[in-house]
Order: sequence, then C-alpha cells, then structure tokens
Amino acid sequence: MKAALAVLVVSGVMTLAAQTPAQPVAAADERATAAMQALDRYLETWNSRDPARWASSLHFPHIRPGPGAFEQSATPADYIKGVNFQETLATGWHHSEWVSRRLLHVSDDKAHIAGAWQRYTADDRPLVGSVITYVVTKQAGRWGVLSRFAAGPSGLDAASSAKNAQAARAAVLAYMKSWNSHDPQALAAAIHYPHVRVDGAGAVDVWNTPQAFLAGSEPGRQRTWFETRLDEAEVVQVSANGVNVAVRYSRRDRDERILSSASAVLLVVQRDGAWRIQAVSTMGA
Repeated sequence: MKAALAVLVVSGVMTLAAQTPAQPVAAADERATAAMQALDRYLETWNSRDPARWASSLHFPHIRPGPGAFEQSATPADYIKGVNFQETLATGWHHSEWVSRRLLHVSDDKAHIAGAWQRYTADDRPLVGSVITYVVTKQAGRWGVLSRFAAGPSGLDAASSAKNAQAARAAVLAYMKSWNSHDPQALAAAIHYPHVRVDGAGAVDVWNTPQAFLAGSEPGRQRTWFETRLDEAEVVQVSANGVNVAVRYSRRDRDERILSSASAVLLVVQRDGAWRIQAVSTMGA
C-alpha cells in the first residue's frame, strides 16, 4: 500500500503537494467577510453579558470539544442554562477583545477561523486568553458559530509549543496511517472520546466510546478508496494540552487518481498521556 510518508516540514507546515484555490477569490472574500462578521457578533454578544443574546450568535446543536471540559448544547435554551456570567465577572473581567483571527478555509456555507481572544479588566489589565478554531456555518441564510475547537489557554512558552506541535504532527500522521490501514480498530484507537466530527454540510456527529464509533458510519467510509494522502498540514494553534492543525488531504484509487479532496481542521488533544485526534471538521469531502 502506498502511503504519504515523506513529509517536508517548513515553518510548521507539512507540504506534500501544491494546492490551488478551491473558490474564486471574489466569492471566497464575500463568504470570508460574512463568517468574520458572525465571529464579531459572537464576541460582541459575549461582552453584552446577556446569555440569550450570546446564544443568538450560535448554531445548534452547539459543541465545544477541548482538552478539558466537553460542552454540548442541543438547543439555545440548553445553552443559556449553562452560562454563568457571574463566575466570569468575579475574576475581574470587564470585556474581551480579539488578539488575532485568521481564515483557514472557506466554502459556500462553512468557514474555519483560527482566533485568539484576551479578557481585560475595566482598567485594561489583561487576564486569561485562549486560542480556538471556530467552525462557522451558514444555516437558514444566517452565519453563526456552530462549534469551537478549543486548543486551550494562550501564552505557552516557545519550547513547550515546539514540543507539543511536534507531538500533534505525529498524532496526525498516525491518524492518517490508521485510515490507510483499512482497519477500523486501528482507526478507533487513533482518536479520543467523546469524538466529534462536523461534516462539510455542518452536520455534527459525536461518538462517546470506541464501540459507538465502530458501529457508526465512519469506519465503513474506508472501503470506497485505496489511500488517503495528506497533502498539507499546518499547526495553527498550540496550547499546553491542545493543538489545532489545518490540513488538506485527497482520497485516491490504486492508480493514484484523485477521487476527492478536502480541507479540514483537526483538534489534537493530550489526554491520559497520549496525543490523539479529539475532533475533526471537514470541508469539501
């Protein structure tokens, strides 16, 4: 079996093949602008301290996987029940601001945006910050945040960042190898649970156990192609126990003809001493 094993690593990017834009530039710019505006609304409504307004910036079922607490809300009412602004205000928080935002991928009705925010006191003293990749989708004509792939708190030192980035790259390669093994048990062992998948249409699947994963639709998808080739991978966010990796991959037949190609974000998490894939959001396949 041919496998994508030769990887060039340059500035955190693993590249195996040149890529061409998936969307015309003007159309992509319009969608990117709409997705960014939705993300602005997300932070603006958070700063309002009104749980109902904040929930209005989201799509449901809303899910927030990460190294720690795993949050999932089926409806706005469920989400609102779990919001406690008093806890946050007790830390001295007054408002939050974007530190950085970067569009990773965009399609007709979905975008992946790597964002970093910082909390501040009323006198502008910085508090905690966090790095998250946002899955923003267009549903019923409205762009909103469907999922948040939370890498974790910002501010990790350079040496630890490099170490965790290397561990995440290794986990991504192991994940791709498990796909190419065509062994569902190996694939189930390459991921953490609860495992989240947001597909290209914005549908959210959650598997709480390996048994549930093996009984679902994902393992069977291996049999429709011969090889999944990792064409590009870039570590975009690193924290103490979580890393977000943006990838492009292609699925090929035995003659190396491309059957499909896609972009994705993989949330790689360290739990119980092991780095594995916690969540995947795909676009284009």
